[in-house]
Amino acid sequence: MRKNPENLKKIKRLIVYDVAYLNLGTSLIALGRCQEAATVLHEGSKLDGTGLRDRAAHDNARIGALLQLGNLYADQGKLQRALAVYREALHILPDRYPPQGIYHRLGEVFARLNQWSEAERFQRAALEAQPDHIAAHLSYGSMLARNSSRTSEAEQWFRRALRLAPADASVHHHYAEFLTTVRRTAEAIQYRVKAAELAPSDYSLVTAAASALRLLDRKVEAERWYRQAVNLRPEEARAHTNLGAILHLLGRPQEAAHSYREALRIQPNDLTTLTNLAKLEIS
Repeated sequence: MRKNPENLKKIKRLIVYDVAYLNLGTSLIALGRCQEAATVLHEGSKLDGTGLRDRAAHDNARIGALLQLGNLYADQGKLQRALAVYREALHILPDRYPPQGIYHRLGEVFARLNQWSEAERFQRAALEAQPDHIAAHLSYGSMLARNSSRTSEAEQWFRRALRLAPADASVHHHYAEFLTTVRRTAEAIQYRVKAAELAPSDYSLVTAAASALRLLDRKVEAERWYRQAVNLRPEEARAHTNLGAILHLLGRPQEAAHSYREALRIQPNDLTTLTNLAKLEIS
């Protein structure tokens, strides 16, 4: 779809149901056309659905449009706008629509605004509405962990999340982050590795596991995950540099040099890689 206001008008003239606005807005966000997406989602959220046979589907799509719009504003750092949209969604929420997702989003935005009492109130509301809401467990635990007097309470929420979703990589990752902040590094590493094992195609989790293993001088294990990072993003210079560094530490200079040169092929003037390669050649 070409970025043409006339095309957008023609498309909107064909839209009858709010779900079409939601789908169009979602597609525009995926295309990076966020201003157009905001307009479409805002207009879709205003349709009242009078006379529709499937009013429930319309209402669900209307709430979906508001949630997408709120998420868009939150991602753009327009937090007050995001709050206003989420509150509007909560205000018009049908009785049959579960509220926990909106409560959770409100809690997340209030946390970003450092309004901790409101953030806690809404995360608690999300958990009361859905006791097994994993994202709310993680957000609430992370929020409590900011207060050193509540770390024990925070850990209980992370542990509950682990019991509820033992195969969820993000749960292991967030618990590892918590353990790292309270200086329980040796414990944290097992959860970082578990997160990478559960989501071996997640570059950030794989790299986090590799880096944590390297810091604990578990170089052979770190190499495995740095290689996985290279496999996932072969055109990411930093992945090759990290692999080169661990190979250097393992005493395999030829392999290390190959990784450094591959990183420089992708990013020729990277100072860290140039420095590491120079050290390797001197040694």
